[in-house]
Amino acid sequence: ASKRRTYLQGFLLDPSLIPAEEHITDVDCLKLGIERDAMNLPKLISWEQYYALRNIPLRSPVALLCTFPLSFFHAIRCHGQVPVTVARMLRRRLRIHAVGVEKEMNFLDLFAELGYLLPKELEVELTFIVREDMLPPKAADRDGGFDIKLELTSNLTLLVKSGTYGGDLDPHFDVGSGSPDLIVGLNAGLFAYSSWKSVISFLHSNKNVVGVFTDYNEWSGTNCASLGGGKSRQSLSINPFRQPVALPVYCMNIPQMSNSFMYVFNEQHLDDYN
Repeated sequence: ASKRRTYLQGFLLDPSLIPAEEHITDVDCLKLGIERDAMNLPKLISWEQYYALRNIPLRSPVALLCTFPLSFFHAIRCHGQVPVTVARMLRRRLRIHAVGVEKEMNFLDLFAELGYLLPKELEVELTFIVREDMLPPKAADRDGGFDIKLELTSNLTLLVKSGTYGGDLDPHFDVGSGSPDLIVGLNAGLFAYSSWKSVISFLHSNKNVVGVFTDYNEWSGTNCASLGGGKSRQSLSINPFRQPVALPVYCMNIPQMSNSFMYVFNEQHLDDYN
């Protein structure tokens, strides 16, 4: 965050190995037989399919970084139908609050890929909430905080706000343009930090807000999902856009990857409103 890198610089790869800075089209999807869902989002289900859609050779390592924007995309596609519908009915942007942000701060411009995958008519305001102790000293302003606004694509605005979600930051008034439609936390580990208590409390008190989280392994994901109740625990699933490299684990002999499993709090379905 102290030295912002461009889309191309963020990947640090030969341009032929990274996605082009452009929106996907219906023609792109038709060539590969990829259908669109009710929200007009392409039904991407694997890295192989994504690579083909974005015309990237399979030898490209972009999945190591794109696991972050693609996990956001997967969260919206699988669990965002009601939030997207509500935002469209109110004729405003879909508001996503990203909590527990850490390493994502190192490649902000790469999240343009999320905007390129989403339909142009779906406008999104994505706000990263980062704890002040996670900011590099050069990134903080004179008051110790940090606020930036990036127009990454025509339909995606990225905001960064420093503070503690549900602590010194009121999710309804202090984050972005208003209350969230969707809260996302990548590699959350809800039992690991006390700061997650305020996020969980907010979701328990605001059942109309959907919360989607990823975790490194199934054991942690199952236990953390239980904080949202039985339905959240049952929602645990493998994230097809997990980072395709196993992480070393010395304390337990189980598979572990970045964004490996996904689960949801306050799952909502359009049928519930009929």
